[in-house]
Amino acid sequence: MLKTLCIAALLSLALFAHAATPAPTVQVQQAWMRASPPHAPTAAGYLTLVNTGTQADRLLSVSSEAAERVELHGSELQGGVMRMRMLGDGLALPAGARVALAPSGTHLMFIAPRQPLVAGQTVRAILHFEHAAPQVVDFQVLLLDATAAPSHHHDMPGSKM
Repeated sequence: MLKTLCIAALLSLALFAHAATPAPTVQVQQAWMRASPPHAPTAAGYLTLVNTGTQADRLLSVSSEAAERVELHGSELQGGVMRMRMLGDGLALPAGARVALAPSGTHLMFIAPRQPLVAGQTVRAILHFEHAAPQVVDFQVLLLDATAAPSHHHDMPGSKM
């Protein structure tokens, strides 16, 4: 009986200690990608990550059934030429920071899409973080010439309330 009580008390303390440690929270905003022509070998995904936690985190990887694999890429201007490189160590998300993945910068590269991306559809992916729980994200597929995700503000001209 005493042994059972001791075990129960230790388990309660362990659960309390785990619950008392605040986990970083990463919010995902404006996930989008452009439509792709048939047989395109890649497609790029963009979004904004907001780390509202008090601890730094890191986006480690992304997976999606829509492509053979998803890689995290950075773009840099080198000698007047824009070059892409894979970010093998993931993407740092400092505490309280907003990190935008955007055209001509850091982005997600969907390698070997399983089918062409059509404007109006969504592409589901799972973001895997160092500390935060994995998050399922639906990327909105926009027209091929889109330059940014549409704003969701109600004060834009032509928006319906």
